[in-house]
Amino acid sequence: MRTKFVNPNRPTMKKVLLCCLAFAGVGKACGQAVILFDNRVAGGGEVDAPVFRPDGTGAGAGFTAGLFLVRADGSLEPLFPTTTFNISPPRWTPYVREEFIFFPETWGGEVVTVRMRAWETAAGSFEAALIRGESNDVQVGLHVGFPMSLVGLQGFTMVVVPEPGAGALLALGGAALALAGGRRRDRAGTASILP
Repeated sequence: MRTKFVNPNRPTMKKVLLCCLAFAGVGKACGQAVILFDNRVAGGGEVDAPVFRPDGTGAGAGFTAGLFLVRADGSLEPLFPTTTFNISPPRWTPYVREEFIFFPETWGGEVVTVRMRAWETAAGSFEAALIRGESNDVQVGLHVGFPMSLVGLQGFTMVVVPEPGAGALLALGGAALALAGGRRRDRAGTASILP
């Protein structure tokens, strides 16, 4: 007889229904749409988008995941809250601990484009992390009162971002010194011309 594994971080159906009812009441009063930030959803609106480290293991401990709104000009706006990955058992480490992302003053029917990013928590941000990765862009139709899942989200493997080599840093430092030296000479020449 097979034992079915139940992830302790996953909500029960009762909790999901209560949240939906609460969102429906709040959503009608405030116009607030919700996205379910989860890369593993079974049932309606299925999602299975695992995130792996460069060595092929699940992201797990030490990594943060965030959802970003993709603007029309391609710029990214972070959405909050961020989340972390499950730390055990190993088969759940590629999946995040779910969060709800709220879009206030939304009346539904609006479509937004979002992207999931993952990075080393210790780095403090995606841009500063040496191990990081991001998903494909996903379009989500917002709905007031009912959390929408990230249908179409694809899993990804994070990569190691190479640090700039010593030569590149030396060249950058030399350019900065040359620029600063040129500004000093210009000020010195201007000072001698002024009365």
